[in-house]
Amino acid sequence: MKLDLKEIYNDYLIELDSINQSNYKAKNPNKYYRASSSGHCFKKHWYAINGYEVGGMNDKSRRLLRLGTIVHKDIENAIDWHEDRLSCDVNNEYNMSFKTEYEVIIKDINVMGSADIVLIDSEKTASVIDIKTTHSYKWKMMFGHNKESKPSRMYELQLGTYGMGVCLQEDISHEDISLFLVYYKKDDSSVKYVNVNSVWMDNAFEYWANLNEVLDLVKDESDLPRDTLNVPVEHWECRYCPYESICK
Repeated sequence: MKLDLKEIYNDYLIELDSINQSNYKAKNPNKYYRASSSGHCFKKHWYAINGYEVGGMNDKSRRLLRLGTIVHKDIENAIDWHEDRLSCDVNNEYNMSFKTEYEVIIKDINVMGSADIVLIDSEKTASVIDIKTTHSYKWKMMFGHNKESKPSRMYELQLGTYGMGVCLQEDISHEDISLFLVYYKKDDSSVKYVNVNSVWMDNAFEYWANLNEVLDLVKDESDLPRDTLNVPVEHWECRYCPYESICK
């Protein structure tokens, strides 16, 4: 007898998505904006925070996203294992704490999220690391001979948001925090660090402050801004937006 493994796996991932959405709603009763959507179109945030149903994702995209989730979790497990190993070494001068899935809540700008990895030492300096799985084309555009000159922006704003949260929650100054994006190429498991300037914390604050100022004026869908700053941020966003079919 032959099992249809692809169909079984697809059904399993759909069930996981449903569970994850329920868990997120339970964790986010105050309707904070998602840090993971930093830099995105303001309308996308409004639809999300008001509970609009997202459009269906195709099975291939769902499997690709799951692959990234698995890599993230495996690396976080390795970090936890490394911390346990260091803490058990009596000869190790261990003065750094490792935090994975570090929850950030910034009430002033109504945003929450989870940083992949945060390192904090006894001198009150910290590093915030966000892991990004990518395919070969994106990797080539970032690290190849003809690499793009401008940063990815959305990733930097997301990381800057996490950095802000860590500074606030751990009482660390902006000058004492380092930000890193770590890219993991799914094709061959190559890994590269990118040092991100701390100015992206200021950029992130400006983005979220503008978003709150605009969306605080929206009482219903008819009030949503159209074809203005950050609506959309990039025109290609609309092709991949889960709210594209209902966006007006």
